[in-house]
Amino acid sequence: MLSTVTSLLLFGLAGAISTVPVSVTIMILLSPNPRRGALPFLIGSLAGSVVVVGLSAVGLQFLPVRPPLLRKEEWVAQFAIWIGALLIGYSVYLFVSKGQRDNAILGKMTSRFRSARPWEFVVLGLGLNLRPKAILLAVTAGAVISVQEPSPLEGSILILAYALVAQSAVVVPVAVWLKSPERAQAPLTTFYNWLQRHGRRIAAVVTLAIGLFIVGYSLLQL
Repeated sequence: MLSTVTSLLLFGLAGAISTVPVSVTIMILLSPNPRRGALPFLIGSLAGSVVVVGLSAVGLQFLPVRPPLLRKEEWVAQFAIWIGALLIGYSVYLFVSKGQRDNAILGKMTSRFRSARPWEFVVLGLGLNLRPKAILLAVTAGAVISVQEPSPLEGSILILAYALVAQSAVVVPVAVWLKSPERAQAPLTTFYNWLQRHGRRIAAVVTLAIGLFIVGYSLLQL
């Protein structure tokens, strides 16, 4: 179970390392009416993550093919090695690409925030969980949980723990803003500007480090 929890935390951290969710969150918090969108967006983000991981974990329980010949820890380790390799490949993509598409999407969102209604922010939070990287990591987390065959309570705790870590890029800025909306404006603005200049490269470096760590840690479990 320790290897499962460690793998889930690493997958969740890999999911949190992305410039899009944190940029969208800060854009909402810096918009003219942040109260209209911040909490709905947070709810949608967490709910989307929980739903994708939960459906994956439950759905994989009904697969006719299970890994009976391998110890659960070995199966998790082998699966994690593949995911770590994919993260390494994704970090290379981040290094060589310029991110113009992400910037264009963020630019279009900015104008929509002024007139968007609360339910639209919920949908936006849900939708960001359907990005390829987010889906891959969430389905992987669901598979790791499923193979352990936990009780409903244990499974729910593991799913919620993954969702909180994966959505920490949304949870943390919103929590900082809720604590003191006025004082949070300046640091959020500074961080957002820094993120636009360096965020993609930082995400590439951290994703590479996480991918290498997952591969190395998983090899030690075999």
